[in-house]
Amino acid sequence: MAVAFEEAAKILEMKKEKLAEEGLKAYSRERLRELRAEITAIYLRYGVSSLAEFDEKINNKGELRESDTFDDFTRLDYLESEEEKLRIQ
Repeated sequence: MAVAFEEAAKILEMKKEKLAEEGLKAYSRERLRELRAEITAIYLRYGVSSLAEFDEKINNKGELRESDTFDDFTRLDYLESEEEKLRIQ
């Protein structure tokens, strides 16, 4: 059952602006948790603690093959950039 935003604010006895602000904060916190979980899973998979370390294991140390890690590397790059965008807010 969908409730209009204005109706929700009334039911919660909040100003619409405050409800929007709190909703955005809650969404941002949840999204950050999701991003961190996926980032951590990739870090653990390859035994790294950063994108830079991941890159080093591929390009400098030769411990990992680019062809085997490309999808995870590009995904990690995207996830970390999304995380940074949310942290700026």
